[in-house]
Amino acid sequence: MPGKSTYEDEVEFIKSVQHAGLNVAPNNEGIPFGQQREPKELYEAKTGLCFDRSRVIEKVLRYSGFDVRHVFILSIVETGSAIKAIMTVGAPSHAVTEVFTKNGWLVVDSNAHWVSTDAEGRPISIEKVQYSVEHSVPIRWGLKPLSSIYEEPFMFVYGMYSRHGNFYPPYNSIPDVNYGELLQMFCKSPHKTSHVECQSWDA
Repeated sequence: MPGKSTYEDEVEFIKSVQHAGLNVAPNNEGIPFGQQREPKELYEAKTGLCFDRSRVIEKVLRYSGFDVRHVFILSIVETGSAIKAIMTVGAPSHAVTEVFTKNGWLVVDSNAHWVSTDAEGRPISIEKVQYSVEHSVPIRWGLKPLSSIYEEPFMFVYGMYSRHGNFYPPYNSIPDVNYGELLQMFCKSPHKTSHVECQSWDA
C-alpha cells in the first residue's frame, strides 16, 4: 500500500482495515488466556477485546507494507504515577496501534471507529496526544476521541502486549513484549525521527 499512494489514500486504507477488524469481532469478550489469538482465531470467535483486535489490525497493516507498532496505554488517573499504575492490577488500560504514514505516526483505535487525525486531517502520534494532556495543549480533533483514556493522564509503552505473559507462547509469567518496538521508547522523539532509524519487527 505505501509507495505511490497519497496520504489520503493511506488513511482510507487504514480505516478500512480498522473497520474490518471491528466488524469481524463485534462482541466485547476477550479470547481466553493461554491460547492462540491471531486473525484466524478472532474471525472464528467473532469476539475480542482491544488487545485481540489490535493484533489483527497490526498484522494486516504490516503485511500491507506499513511500519507498525503496538501501543499499550495505561491510565494514571487513579494511581497518580506510572510506576504505581503498571504494578496495579485492574488499572484502566487500552491496546492500540500506531502506523507510519507519509505524514507521520497515526493512532488506530481497536474498540471504536476512530483514528488520531486533527481538524486538518493531519496524524497525531500517541506521544503528541500524551503531551497535549500533560501540558493542557488542546488538539483540534477531526473527530473527538471516543475513549476518555486519551483525554486524561496516561503512560504508554511501545511493544507491550501483556504484563502477565499469557497472550502468546510459551504462556508463562514473563510479559509478552516485542523488544524491537520497546527499544523505540529510547530513540529520539517519534515525530522528529525517521521510521527507518527506529524500525519495529513482527511480534
